[in-house]
Amino acid sequence: MKDLYARFEKVIENGSAEDIQILSRFLDNLERKQTGEFTTYLSAALGMDRQQQNGNWSVSIPNTPFIHNNIDIPHGGILAVLLDTAMGTLANSKCRDGYGAVTTNLSIHYLTVATEESITADAKIIRQGRHTMVIEGNIFETGGRHIATATGSFFILPKA
Repeated sequence: MKDLYARFEKVIENGSAEDIQILSRFLDNLERKQTGEFTTYLSAALGMDRQQQNGNWSVSIPNTPFIHNNIDIPHGGILAVLLDTAMGTLANSKCRDGYGAVTTNLSIHYLTVATEESITADAKIIRQGRHTMVIEGNIFETGGRHIATATGSFFILPKA
């Protein structure tokens, strides 16, 4: 444990203002995971906010340097996680008790760069069957600019 404290102190001493801000937000979200506000470390690390509206789901994350790639724009893999999470949350919300949905296919088209403070993916069902679902996901900025679009297939299976 002493080694962890020493490493933590070193990171704080050597950290830029941006490093400290990212670390602080990460620690806030880790505390929220410990209290049950987040169900996974991934959702806590990204600061995911899930909202249900009219049977569909939206998932938002802050657009900070924590999710940026080496050219200082949101990483495509993070946008994929956001889209998959919105679509998967919707799929799982439609499963009957004792069943869950897992992604079997995800196809994404990146259209432009997200520039606003928050990035939100919306999901809606295209088709729901007994064993599979096809869901559409989209990321739009507040002003209406379309950032990415995706379709995903989800397999419904019994929970272990």
